[in-house]
Amino acid sequence: MSEVKTDYDKHFEVATNIEVARDESWRNIEKMQYAISSGALALSITLLNFTNEVQCKWLIVLSWILLVSSIVLNFGSHIVSYKVANTAREEMFERMRNDAKYDVDAINKSISKHNEWIVGFNVASIVTMLLGVVGVLSFFINQV
Repeated sequence: MSEVKTDYDKHFEVATNIEVARDESWRNIEKMQYAISSGALALSITLLNFTNEVQCKWLIVLSWILLVSSIVLNFGSHIVSYKVANTAREEMFERMRNDAKYDVDAINKSISKHNEWIVGFNVASIVTMLLGVVGVLSFFINQV
């Protein structure tokens, strides 16, 4: 005998699938970001060894700072994300202990409030990576 799914079960299944796809997509973006930032940093340091006279030294140093900042901000995002997940989990358990009504809006509001920090870290890490890469490219174009 097959189990009959309620509308809630169906919605929950679709929402879970969407969440899994979203999380996988973001993990791929983060992997690419680490690879690009690290690769640009390593490649620029390697190529710098082959340049005789360095012009615009400040530009390459600034680019390295931006690339390292991108990596650090991404790690910061993971730390904040971990803390937000724990906080959301604890809030859910507190609601369960207090027999609070299941209020989706209140839960989403709480999670959204915490997620603002994560979004800020993610945007800042991507912007610093892009600026760092543009800086490295500009530096080597200027060197030629």
